[in-house]
Amino acid sequence: MTENTSERTAIEATIFAYFQALNEANINAILDLYSKDPVMLPFLQPAVVGTDAVRANYEGTFQLIRFEVQPTIQEVVQISPDWAYVRTDTSGTFTPIRTGEGAPSAFHELFLLRKTGDDRWQIARYSFSPTGPLPAI
Repeated sequence: MTENTSERTAIEATIFAYFQALNEANINAILDLYSKDPVMLPFLQPAVVGTDAVRANYEGTFQLIRFEVQPTIQEVVQISPDWAYVRTDTSGTFTPIRTGEGAPSAFHELFLLRKTGDDRWQIARYSFSPTGPLPAI
């Protein structure tokens, strides 16, 4: 775990802001948390590379799904002054737009964050997978 509590707090703040924006389906807020060269590694899908592709991925996702999830941070490791990773478990409700019927959901996530020149921790890489079955979208 990272020893510097102010860095840990800043890293965790990025993660919590991400999940707040995800729950609000706020694409602009989500993209503001990503670095300029983001890569997403969604489960059962090809890698999503670059800001335009990440934006399109969230636009498509929010046309199909709404989230109401809460993360639990399991691990924060600052591996250098400018890089850290965060492992989370997330649980809550996954609601397909088509049916409007929410179902319990749980995910594992791994975030790789980079500290920018303005001392912000941003998401450079993001990978996630469900830990159980999801409703059909």
